[in-house]
Amino acid sequence: MNSIDVAQSKANEEMPPLSHYSKNPPKVIDHFDTNKVFLEELGVNSQQFKTLFDNLPQGVALHKMIYDKKGEPIDYIILESNKLYDHIHFFKNEQIGKKATESNSKIKDDIIDWIDVYGKVATTGLKEHFDTYSKPDDKWYQIYIYSPKKTFFVSVFMDITEQKKKIERERGEQKKFEQKLLLSEKKYRRLFETTRDGIMARDLNGAMIDCNQAYAKMLGYTRKELRNLTFEELLPEKWHQQREKIVNKVLQTGHSIVFEREYRRKDGSVFPASVRTWRLSHGKGQVVGLWSIVRDITEQKQLQKELQERAGILEKIIEDRTKKLKDSERLATIGQTAGMVGHDLRNPLQTITGELYLAKNEINSLTEGDAKSNLQESIHLIEEQTVYMDKIVSDLQAFVQPLRIDKKPINLKDIVSSVLASIAVPNNITVQTRIEVGTPQIKADLQLLRRVLINLVTNSLQAMPEGGNLTLSGCVKPEGQVSISVKDTGVGISDTIKNKIFTPLFTTKPRGQGFGLAFCKRVIEAHGGTISFESTEGRGTEFLIQFPAS
Repeated sequence: MNSIDVAQSKANEEMPPLSHYSKNPPKVIDHFDTNKVFLEELGVNSQQFKTLFDNLPQGVALHKMIYDKKGEPIDYIILESNKLYDHIHFFKNEQIGKKATESNSKIKDDIIDWIDVYGKVATTGLKEHFDTYSKPDDKWYQIYIYSPKKTFFVSVFMDITEQKKKIERERGEQKKFEQKLLLSEKKYRRLFETTRDGIMARDLNGAMIDCNQAYAKMLGYTRKELRNLTFEELLPEKWHQQREKIVNKVLQTGHSIVFEREYRRKDGSVFPASVRTWRLSHGKGQVVGLWSIVRDITEQKQLQKELQERAGILEKIIEDRTKKLKDSERLATIGQTAGMVGHDLRNPLQTITGELYLAKNEINSLTEGDAKSNLQESIHLIEEQTVYMDKIVSDLQAFVQPLRIDKKPINLKDIVSSVLASIAVPNNITVQTRIEVGTPQIKADLQLLRRVLINLVTNSLQAMPEGGNLTLSGCVKPEGQVSISVKDTGVGISDTIKNKIFTPLFTTKPRGQGFGLAFCKRVIEAHGGTISFESTEGRGTEFLIQFPAS
């Protein structure tokens, strides 16, 4: 923050808030751009999040607290902020992702220990709010701080300068009003009738002595009607006990703090109000009743409700982004591992493959017998495992490496035939192809699309251990899209895992890695298409790919 000085502002104090000013406003220092890394990890560059942020009527920023080895807060990083927040803090976009103590060298010299305030919220989860005064731009701000998740916190700054000025003006008017009451009944009456706040007086028995027009208008009655009504008729029952306590306190001390209660209008509707009450005495000092100033705070309550609702939306978004951050950290680790695996295992696998080829030739030259047969069986098993290990390395590297798409026109019937020719189909499974005549070509990467279809067909075959029917079909939709369907009559997919099957590393196969369907989804979406599925447990599954027509 740039020299924002605080004053705890409470509605129940008579005096205006105190303001403290820092002598040396901090300067914005040079910094390196680190916001890209944080925003990619949290995913806060999504259109939904940025649109919400930039259109809020408050300055909002998301932060992450930094702790020392003992778990004490020592600094924090701004992960994201909207335009209004940047304007309030004279903040530059280059400071995103930088430590607060680095971007603002004098933050620790400020009158407020911001790291301590923010640290308590981020650590304990307890919300904090107070009013602050910014000397550089001569503005008051209401700050609301909450933690959507431990170590994270959101600060919301709302410009309340006009409200403060309004309150100060109204306090000045009220003070003048009280002074004029003592000086002149005529002046008192003028202010009594023209103030926008409701003013009313009751005797010690609760009967109405007088009220101004603003009070009558607030409640929807005429002044004459109000003189015949008791407080029980104007206050909902839940506030009756509070009134008794306030009356007793005012009779003892002379006045009350500002408090809130609800009033019931003539039409039956209820509205919130802030009230302050004084003891009423006649000229000789004898107490004859109480008088109160009543202000309708419906608009203020509505603003508070909207702020809480928006805070709730932010909490939900931060929760989603935090989950995505964990997923991105896992995938980053996978990427690092993939590079190592590809380098350290690919070459040995090629060597093993070459040696197996030579060993097979040597074995074939042996005399027929049990020894030769056993060696050939062993070589066959080693080849199968080598192919399986090579597939693991290929899947891992293919998933983490950037896709390089070489789009060319592809005939759907040709690629389906090629895929089926490359896969060994069990004898107990019947395969049908249904490519509609006139189905247009699709523009796609031949090798990537071929691999997607091989994955889907392989999954379908594995889902039918007892046999069944496999159908590959293609057609053109009325919207012009080319549709490819891979349908089986296998075991189907359980409802409990349907929302996870495209998730990287999720698999139900004993020897699966969980990259197949995730890779399929990535490839199809990179082509501008979509992939979806329908499945009934025990009856089968159909995967549907839709491509823009070439």
